[in-house]
Amino acid sequence: MSGRSAIFCVIVLQLSMCGCSRQPVGTPDVSVPPESALPEETPSPTPADPMDGIYPVAAQADAEKVLEQAYEGLVPQLTFAFSDEELTLQDRSILLQNASNQVLSQRPELKYAYRLECTEGPEGTICSIQYMPYKLGYPDGIPEGAVEIHSLADLAEAADDRLGQEEIPIVIRNPELLVDDMQRVLQQAGYGYVVDTLNNDATAILAASGEFETLEQSVERIGEVKDMARTVAEQLLTDDMDDEEKLRAIYGYIVEHTTYDYRYYQDPGAMPFESRTAYGPLAEGTAICGGFSWAFRMLCEEAGIPCWNVTGTGAGEEHMWNCALMGGEYRYFDTTWDAGATDEEQWRYFACTEAEMTQNHQWGQGQEELLHALTDTKK
Repeated sequence: MSGRSAIFCVIVLQLSMCGCSRQPVGTPDVSVPPESALPEETPSPTPADPMDGIYPVAAQADAEKVLEQAYEGLVPQLTFAFSDEELTLQDRSILLQNASNQVLSQRPELKYAYRLECTEGPEGTICSIQYMPYKLGYPDGIPEGAVEIHSLADLAEAADDRLGQEEIPIVIRNPELLVDDMQRVLQQAGYGYVVDTLNNDATAILAASGEFETLEQSVERIGEVKDMARTVAEQLLTDDMDDEEKLRAIYGYIVEHTTYDYRYYQDPGAMPFESRTAYGPLAEGTAICGGFSWAFRMLCEEAGIPCWNVTGTGAGEEHMWNCALMGGEYRYFDTTWDAGATDEEQWRYFACTEAEMTQNHQWGQGQEELLHALTDTKK
């Protein structure tokens, strides 16, 4: 391989990013604000070890150990010496990417390392590592017009406050936020119609239409559903109600006016997308768990009650329910499993504690930690 040739290879580490369960047979054994802001400036960390040596690689595992250490210390550049001198730069680049993927799979908290650039060097393969700017204190400056993000809740709010904007520049002021948590909380935005994700270096939120052909059409439908939710809330809620009374009115309305859309099981192709959104309960009177959950959340939004969607499994199937603030603490609500129940039984999953709800509801990946971060009222 010629040292005079300018051989260059770029590796982009892709950022990772509900069906529904019916009410189970039998009666379960259950009885019936934002994170604090951080300093305006994020300090720039200095790696304790520059790792400026030459690291031998005989197998992928060798590279994994070195990359993991480098990511922990935010080391910007490494030099590798491969024992197999016949490997092309492309082969070495693929090996390093595979090593990085393995590290990030085992240590997802290191996903702020998002890009590798491999070039030939005089003493081996030079691997330059790019880190998300929020971990480095934005050394190249803050994106113009960026929205300040201090917490996970801020991220979802930024996306929903700017519906219709395809790219929302952000500046993350909390370097402790994890990439996977930020990606997951963005699934709380968009009302089921808009898909929001972080861009590669976490300097912007990217928005795309989930079901309709264009983002504009999705935003238009969200506006229609919000109008429906507002109309229902005006009929249900009064100024003299406390939060528990509002939540009971919202819960009762949904379980009494919405049936489960059994097309999900019997003829999935015939089930409309709207059964997964608040449009199902509010306009059609039928939905699967996603629709029940979004309707409950949107009505809570109209009532001024903090509420989140929770994804996981129930009765062995993918499922979605809610977590809302009531009486100073967060409780869990599952309108899907109480829909169609008799008057005496339609409150079985109303305002459950976490211990009660997790008897037959299981957290989805990362959901427990995410919900705890979003609902920590001590912050």
